[in-house]
Amino acid sequence: MEVTKILLAKRLKQLRKSRGLTQEQLAELIGRDTKHISKLEIAGCYPSLTTLDRIASVLNVELKDIFNFDSVQNKKFNVDEFINIIKTSDEEKLKKIYKLYQYVSDL
Repeated sequence: MEVTKILLAKRLKQLRKSRGLTQEQLAELIGRDTKHISKLEIAGCYPSLTTLDRIASVLNVELKDIFNFDSVQNKKFNVDEFINIIKTSDEEKLKKIYKLYQYVSDL
């Protein structure tokens, strides 16, 4: 279920950005607090059906389109490709990769 929450968060953010809206603008348009939109987009909570319906309406998409995760799912993980990235990265890039790893492992 946690994977679904993360995919939903990514999809909501993707749809919002594709419409050129900020979190503040979307929040105002659906009558919610900006902090709520932020929590949704970092997979901090699930939206209610009412909230999803309002978001779909404002973004001019069908409700089912919000759950089309094809565009936000990762490509198949390739260990050899990842090892090669690590081997060929300079120290600064390795630090960034490690920070990203720390962030993701906390989700």
